Amino acid sequence: MLGPDGQELEVVRVEKMSDDAWGGVARVDRGDADTLGFGGVATLVAGDLAALLLFAAVGRMNHGEGLALGEVVATALPFLVGWFGAAPFLGGYSADARKKGVGAAAGTAAKCWAVAAPVGIALRSIARGYMPATSFILVSAGVTAVLLVGWRSALAAATPAAEPDSVKARKNKQGNPLEFIQLLMSLTKRW
Repeated sequence: MLGPDGQELEVVRVEKMSDDAWGGVARVDRGDADTLGFGGVATLVAGDLAALLLFAAVGRMNHGEGLALGEVVATALPFLVGWFGAAPFLGGYSADARKKGVGAAAGTAAKCWAVAAPVGIALRSIARGYMPATSFILVSAGVTAVLLVGWRSALAAATPAAEPDSVKARKNKQGNPLEFIQLLMSLTKRW
C-alpha cells in the first residue's frame, strides 16, 4: 500500500483486541530516515568517481598508455556520463544506496550499473567511431560492476543501518486540526 507521496506505508501492530478488532493510532512518519544528506551524497559521488577513474587508470596502464590525470579522465568520461546520468534517476543517491543495509546498497548499485554500463560503452563507441571488441565490452562491464557494486556494498557494511524502530525513538507528534480533519475524512471514506 502506498502513501500520498508514493512511498510504501509500514503497518505496525499496535494492539490486538480480538481476532478481528484492532485498536491504536495511525500516522504517517515523515522522518529523515529516507535521506542521506549532503555529506552522504558527497561520499557516494566521490567514491563512484574514484571507482570509475581507477577503472580507467588500470585499463590505460594495462594497455601501456599514459596515466596523466587528463588522459585518465578522458578515458573514463563516457562511463562517468553514463553513471552520473543514470544513478540519480534510479535511486543511486537515495537512502537505499547506503543506510538500509548491504543488500539494498548492492541492489541499488546493480540497478544503476545495469543502465550506466551500456550507456558508457555506447558513448565510448560513438566517441571513437567504432564498436569495441566483445572482450572490451565484457571486461569493462564486469570490472565496473565489481568496483561500483563492491565499494558501495563495503560502505554500506561499514555504515550503521537506519534505526529500525525510529518511530519508537521519536516523541509523540502533536497533530494540528487539519491533520485531524484529514484523518476523519479518510475514516469516513472507508464506511
